[in-house]
Amino acid sequence: MKIFTIFCVLIGLFSFSLQAEQQKNPEVGIVEKLDNTIPKDLKFVNSNGDTVKLGDIITKPTVLTLVFYHCTGICSPLLTNLAEVVDKTDLQPGKDYQLITVSFDHHENIEAAQRWRKTHLEEMKKQIKPDDWRFLVGDSASIRKLCDAVGFYFKPDGHDNFIHAGSLFFISDNGKITRYLFGTEYNPFDFKLAILEAHKGLSMPTVNRMLKFCYSYDPDGRKYVFNITRIIGTGMLLILGIFFATLFIVKSKKKKGDNNE
Repeated sequence: MKIFTIFCVLIGLFSFSLQAEQQKNPEVGIVEKLDNTIPKDLKFVNSNGDTVKLGDIITKPTVLTLVFYHCTGICSPLLTNLAEVVDKTDLQPGKDYQLITVSFDHHENIEAAQRWRKTHLEEMKKQIKPDDWRFLVGDSASIRKLCDAVGFYFKPDGHDNFIHAGSLFFISDNGKITRYLFGTEYNPFDFKLAILEAHKGLSMPTVNRMLKFCYSYDPDGRKYVFNITRIIGTGMLLILGIFFATLFIVKSKKKKGDNNE
């Protein structure tokens, strides 16, 4: 009973810390918004110059990526590694899922989308159809609504670039966010599992949220780093929780002993 009480206190404190962290909208970073539905009425322009509505093209599990096409940082490695994991996974784009890449720089045009589409499709060994991996551009309002819906936050760096984090966003066929894979390198097993979860409309495991809690994005180094400050702070909360839980148990035991006398 004692162990159970302490365990409940620890879980409660840690969950509170995670929820508080998740509710913050950082200037730069990603906040998981599992089970959110992306706005299906948002319109973008594909690399052929056609205007498409998200609700019309998201008809199967979708792997969404948010980049900007003149990026000199993590955007190109992100898509290169995405292409590699697509090749390594036995699921077939177009049949089992689709990929959509959206530029979050509203100044970019379809020519930039065409170049990036050509570059990254040529990196792949699998032959996929044009609609299996779409590269889109859009206006600032549509981009902002989509980024807000998935919890993607970025800012200009003052030199025609942006400071931002990297992730794959997995969307079910009805537009629900089911999972995030952070960073720029992806395990084929995790990738396949995330697609299967999106197919079923299942949200991602809590363990990935804990990992995100332990790591934060460093915009200067453009990578995820272990957040020792956050861990120490949470550790102090856990220690306090154990302390107060122990006091409560000792006090209850003493009171029970006095009553028995």
